[in-house]
Amino acid sequence: MADLSVRLASHDAVLCVTSLFADDAKLGRSLPLLSRDERARFDAYTNAVVARRFAVGRSALREIIGGALGMAPTCIPLREGLHGKPALGRGAGGRGLWFSIAHTEDVMLVALSRSFDVGIDLERSRSIEQWERVADRVLATGERAQLQHAVEAGEDAGTAFLRHWCRVEAELKAIGCGIAGLEDHRAGKRPLGLRIVDLKDVPFPDEAMSNGARYQAALALCSPGVDSARQSALASTQAVAPTIEPAKASTA
Repeated sequence: MADLSVRLASHDAVLCVTSLFADDAKLGRSLPLLSRDERARFDAYTNAVVARRFAVGRSALREIIGGALGMAPTCIPLREGLHGKPALGRGAGGRGLWFSIAHTEDVMLVALSRSFDVGIDLERSRSIEQWERVADRVLATGERAQLQHAVEAGEDAGTAFLRHWCRVEAELKAIGCGIAGLEDHRAGKRPLGLRIVDLKDVPFPDEAMSNGARYQAALALCSPGVDSARQSALASTQAVAPTIEPAKASTA
């Protein structure tokens, strides 16, 4: 991952993909990279699978950010914002880097950018019970119409819904408002300059695809520091998609 900083200099965002599958040896290599608080969180889990995913995922995040900033993974200061979005703490020395993480089961995506606040979401394709009622609660009118059209054209309802939901989640993560911003989204409010793109060619780990699993993912970018409550406006997302460099990340 030493070339991450080079990729970030020439792309709006870089996408890293990592597997959360881990044997005892990999877990053993991950634990020393965790902070004291992260290790306490790991120890507090009663579910061994959840604990393992957390440890491997957090250590991978530290390695990825370390590769981007030229810092040792154990020196990366991580903090959580008001709505749980991770960010760099003060110890990063003012280095501009925005990132977002998403994971489902044993796959994790990390999106990074030097210029934009970033949000990413990932979902495993599956059936969605009462998808129409759920869509009415979370999608804007135009999105709801697009979803209905896709289903009527023969697309699987669960797949179509999750594609739209990933876009919504990515948007809310980029803004940093969390689910609290859903009503503004449904009302059609968007930060000026927001860009959203479906991630269709993600190089998922082979073990994550071995049982026929398929995934939906989306990425959103907006200007750093956007406060949706004060600065959002009725505006369509820009047609120009961000330039994204996919990269596999190894935590071995």
